[in-house]
Amino acid sequence: MGGYVVVSSITYAYKGRDILERKGCRVRVERAPKEISSCGCHFLLMIRNYPLQQAVALLDAAHVRIIKSGGDYNDLL
Repeated sequence: MGGYVVVSSITYAYKGRDILERKGCRVRVERAPKEISSCGCHFLLMIRNYPLQQAVALLDAAHVRIIKSGGDYNDLL
């Protein structure tokens, strides 16, 4: 269970983190690796102990702009 979600800004990252934490999800916010965002604008929500599909659905319902999601951090590179 868990994975990552790439969002388009720090604002969406914090909004997403707050939404998911209210549902009992453990979330860490990080800057997205350069391989994903050369502009440095994208951020990762590293999700633990929560189904990724449910997390994505919650974020989508809250209009958090998702760039990419996946089950393994190594998928990003």
